[in-house]
Amino acid sequence: MLLEIKIPASEVALTFPNGLSNEAFEELCFANQELVIEREADGKISIMSPVSTLSGQNESVFNGELYIYCRQFGGHSFSSSTGFTLPDGSVRSPDASYVTEAAMALHSRKDLLRFAPIVPLFVVEVASPSDQLAELALKMSQVWIKNGVALAWLVDVENEKLWIYRQNGTVDLIEGFDQSVTGEDVLPGFAFDLRLLR
Repeated sequence: MLLEIKIPASEVALTFPNGLSNEAFEELCFANQELVIEREADGKISIMSPVSTLSGQNESVFNGELYIYCRQFGGHSFSSSTGFTLPDGSVRSPDASYVTEAAMALHSRKDLLRFAPIVPLFVVEVASPSDQLAELALKMSQVWIKNGVALAWLVDVENEKLWIYRQNGTVDLIEGFDQSVTGEDVLPGFAFDLRLLR
């Protein structure tokens, strides 16, 4: 018998009284690969809706540019389906991310077939219509930067805004997508033309 559940929210949060082990959480995710599932530091499981078509396209643009960068300068780019286990115990999936060769080399193939304990050097989060910008801003500072990401971009394509979060705590806002942004000293040689999102 199939159980059909209809929930009008864009995100559902589940709490397990005794938490879920890493293995149990991975089993849940791998058995439900059509869902976008993340685990917060407190053990709460969030099940999110897929992104809109345009948001998915924008994520793809970032991933494509990062892939090209990796081909030229080394390192690895990852899609929004990739889960990383962060130092605070959360498992998160940024919309686009970059990991150095050195960070990857620390892990066995067996580790990499799971949600490896890797902190990306650089992440991108693209706001979709169902996202709350205030919540995403908190995620940038309290999840990504707090866990060791060196550079993070929060992108609001609809309003042509991009926030740059850095490990030193500074945040800059770029307004208008008639320009490029760079990977600064974190990703030397990386430049992203924001016009690609128009």
